[in-house]
Amino acid sequence: MKVKVLVSTLIFICFVSWSNFSISNAQSLKPQDILNKKYPNEIIKIIKTADVNSDKKMESFIITESGNFYLINAKRTVVLINTGFSVDGGFDEVDIQIYAVNSKEKHIAVKGYYLPSNTQLYVYRLKDGTLKQVLELMGDVDVQIDKKGRVHQLWKNYKLEGGWDLAEGIMTWNPKTNKYKASGDYVLN
Repeated sequence: MKVKVLVSTLIFICFVSWSNFSISNAQSLKPQDILNKKYPNEIIKIIKTADVNSDKKMESFIITESGNFYLINAKRTVVLINTGFSVDGGFDEVDIQIYAVNSKEKHIAVKGYYLPSNTQLYVYRLKDGTLKQVLELMGDVDVQIDKKGRVHQLWKNYKLEGGWDLAEGIMTWNPKTNKYKASGDYVLN
């Protein structure tokens, strides 16, 4: 009888140890490994990782050499969000910026640069395990995001008599409407 209990206990301990190893091993996979497993031909150009919705779970945001933009969500699922963020898509450079719009939420900005000065901006927020686009605009001088999470669109307001003045539009996130509110001189796509 004691042998049966001992064998059962050992089997149980082995099973629990194996389960814990499998779970911790799956959680310790790097975002690069997760993407490579699903898309082995993709080469990562940019990767940023952050907890964007304050759930204490990290999400990763990846742009590949082919111009694909991926999310690896907290469940470690790879989600293709957008394409065309490459030289073939028209951009000279691309960047990802993660910024806080309030104390509980961060947004993900993908900036595509047409050198020497034009900047295309796409802003996403995490919703239901994927990214939803919440803003798109172009700044023919620049697009900047300040420490308060406001988006500044800087563009050339051409004069009839020639030349131009610098114009600025400011986009501020409104958590009640889940939209950006525009003020100043702005042009939306």
